[in-house]
Amino acid sequence: MEVWVFYALVAAVFICIRDVISLDIIKRYDYIQYIVIANIIIFIGTMIYVYSSGIKIEKPSFNDLFIILLRLLIVYLIIDPAVFHSIKNCENPGYAKSVIGLNTLFLVIIFPIMYGSKLSSKKVIGGISMLLGAYLLSQ
Repeated sequence: MEVWVFYALVAAVFICIRDVISLDIIKRYDYIQYIVIANIIIFIGTMIYVYSSGIKIEKPSFNDLFIILLRLLIVYLIIDPAVFHSIKNCENPGYAKSVIGLNTLFLVIIFPIMYGSKLSSKKVIGGISMLLGAYLLSQ
């Protein structure tokens, strides 16, 4: 097994665990309350780690800073609220996550366009299977 597959499986398992234990919190709080509390905890934990480990923070270039800021805006203004509300308003979070998981399909389609890699017939069939699977799970 390639190393990336192992890490991807670990991520998948722990994303599932995160979603299961987050469901009660998602149902009780609105997005802003949740994100403020979560970010305060993350900030404190990060600062303790940075201070105790002696890590030196490098000054990012302007371009890197712009990309980081753009990513944060996309995550906190679009992705996280959309995931939060889709899970909060869904009967079973697995239904919402099956549709959210289509991001993989979009990446498989966009990557060859942006980076010139080939899109094989197996990948097209896999993408159609993903669409069909997401549709069947969400019904």
